[in-house]
Amino acid sequence: MTKEHLPLKVVRGRNRYELGVSEAEAAGPGARAMTRWLSRSMRHDPDALDTVLRAARTRVEQLAGTEHLAELEGFAATLGLDTHDALCARVAAESCARLACTNFGAVGPATADGEPMVSWNFDVPPVFRLFMGRFPLFVRHLEGTNPYVCFGVPALFGIGIMNAAGLCCVVNAVPMTDAGDGLSPFELNNTAMETCATVDGAEEVFNRGPRGVISALASGVLMNWNTIWTDAAGSLSVFEYSHSHFHRRRAGDEGIMASTNHHQFLDSALSGCPDPTVLDWLHGSRSRLARMWALLRGFHGRIDPAHAKMIVSDHVPDYSTLSDFGIRREWWEEKLDDCTICAHAWNFRKHLREGHPGKALEEAEVSWTVYSLQVQPANMTVWLTDGHPCRNPTTPVYFGSALGVDAEPFPGALPRALCGRERVQSGRRGLFRRDMGPVDTAMSGAWMGFIRATEGYARKKLNPHA
Repeated sequence: MTKEHLPLKVVRGRNRYELGVSEAEAAGPGARAMTRWLSRSMRHDPDALDTVLRAARTRVEQLAGTEHLAELEGFAATLGLDTHDALCARVAAESCARLACTNFGAVGPATADGEPMVSWNFDVPPVFRLFMGRFPLFVRHLEGTNPYVCFGVPALFGIGIMNAAGLCCVVNAVPMTDAGDGLSPFELNNTAMETCATVDGAEEVFNRGPRGVISALASGVLMNWNTIWTDAAGSLSVFEYSHSHFHRRRAGDEGIMASTNHHQFLDSALSGCPDPTVLDWLHGSRSRLARMWALLRGFHGRIDPAHAKMIVSDHVPDYSTLSDFGIRREWWEEKLDDCTICAHAWNFRKHLREGHPGKALEEAEVSWTVYSLQVQPANMTVWLTDGHPCRNPTTPVYFGSALGVDAEPFPGALPRALCGRERVQSGRRGLFRRDMGPVDTAMSGAWMGFIRATEGYARKKLNPHA
């Protein structure tokens, strides 16, 4: 048994330009190739190119004269791309998100130790796994600002989930119609992580804006994020916003908060967030949200990493809030699409049987938990599950040393440089080598005999008169 070493990538710079250079260098060959491919592919799709170019040009105008543009220039120069092309690649990556993800936050008195925790089930098409890898976490540090742990890929996107001051954030996408130019959710998140230590400070960043809205290429809707925030002092809130409107809802005495892909507290008449009768994807969002609230209240006072694992692995839908939209169904009946916290493509085969390949593909893209994260700022630990949490192990990873914080790690948490899985390494021997032992020889003979018998049967079926 050997343990793989997955050293943590650190994006570091004395200024924004150096930070962009470091991002490109830390991305790795796969992510760099993906960036170049995205910048090229947009030129071959007129509709996508028009959307992406408009967003990129607007972003460049907004960033002109700021340090953020210097970061982009350093990133592009290192990859050998034009600045606009590099930004097009980033905008395209940001625009590929789907309306999924289920999140929660908990603080004392809801948690077992009284310390804050936030959780994120990251539900996206499985192809994201190809370029994000088994360890989609890296540290971003601009000199003079808070270093913070990012979830994502250095070349394409990085969402801050925990900074050195203990400010934590998890996000999920929300459709809306109240659109306008402004900073993207990624930029607002990164700014808050770099400059803030409290949820109040993050609120100032998002309230000040300007708040932009992403045009999602994959789903054809306008969207931004719901964000759950907590800090070292135990404050817990959700931010819901559109271009023109912002709302913060504090957790209150219960000390819990849940969020999925629609607005609970911001008036939908202001944001334009559709209801399930307009966008049927949101039936699943309502089910996941109702179930999450029920689980948080059921485990109230006991929430810790072990109970969080049970919550994020849950497969029971909750249709109790859908009766107003014409859905009356029991939890044990056939599942709706994307209706469970641990997301699986439950109805993929059913849609194919019924002759709806488009629905099957949509279900496979949205209903898939690719990663699950639980973040504990008190001990600077991120609990990472690579894949569905219901069937994959969870690894606690300690980030205190990487962030320059002297925090007591969670007992058993791995140093970030040793994060990996144990794998059995087996010796391989050539099938046709002369030095094979008797066991190898017998197994090879049996295998070849099976192959000959199978091929002989197939030949007779194809040509019975031969």
